[in-house]
Amino acid sequence: MDRFAEIEAFLAVCDAGSFTRAAEKLSISRGRISQRVAELEARLGITLLHRTTRSVSLTPEGEHFRLRTQSSLNQIDAAEHSLKMMADRLSGPVRINSVGGILGEHYLARMLTEVAAQHPQLQFQIDFSSARVDPNQDPVDLVLRGGDDPGSGVAAERVGRLRLMLCASPRYLNQHGFPRHPSELGDFNCITGTPKSWQFRRGNDHHVHYPQGSWHAPSSQAQLLAAEQGLGIARLSNLVLREPLQQGRLVQVLPDWEIENTSLWLVWAQRSELPKRVAVVRDHLIRRFHSFDIGSL
Repeated sequence: MDRFAEIEAFLAVCDAGSFTRAAEKLSISRGRISQRVAELEARLGITLLHRTTRSVSLTPEGEHFRLRTQSSLNQIDAAEHSLKMMADRLSGPVRINSVGGILGEHYLARMLTEVAAQHPQLQFQIDFSSARVDPNQDPVDLVLRGGDDPGSGVAAERVGRLRLMLCASPRYLNQHGFPRHPSELGDFNCITGTPKSWQFRRGNDHHVHYPQGSWHAPSSQAQLLAAEQGLGIARLSNLVLREPLQQGRLVQVLPDWEIENTSLWLVWAQRSELPKRVAVVRDHLIRRFHSFDIGSL
């Protein structure tokens, strides 16, 4: 038997003064009320109620138990009310895990400052670590991540696709030449990040390359710096490459090959309803990411 159901039945009898009225209050049978109170007394090994054919009264032990349990239930009610008020308020912490680099540290951060300006009672905690987190289990409310799959058991919305391309500095290409096909990349030093493979497509031709090189960093900014310094060929997103390509610091490599794009996901815990403070931030990010085409930047 559920402890709470037993205590609920006992307190209902105390308040109503009879088993019959308590049963009416809880919309269950009189026999069910009597059974729950009897099971409570049996579990405690103490008589809580004196019963006669005409009345019900508390024993001293019953009075003590009533006061303590009623106080505890009042605290539970207060906690539930406080929690609901907190969930409905636009205040409190919003914890975000995101990919780093220009995407997280510039675009996402700028979007979050817009929400912060509108709702100054929100407290933003932003983590740019590369560890994959689970919003259902880890202390995080929203996750911005890239990849083909947002993860299992989570709620998610794809908010864009990152266009990827290969690039290298003019100095490196003057020294080592241009690869003419992805299969030739093994002859070049590759600047690598988190992805283990680079996938290329040109019409019906498909090729997968597993890059190797002397510079490995999960940070796109660190890869960009290495490429500009002439250390090798890097695979980077259009968000990072716009200015370096325009200014001639980098040159696109294998431009006639399409590199498999990466989806960008906003992920949150799979639950019936998010706290209002989290839902407001989530909705703002979805609107802002959809308001411009990341792939065209």
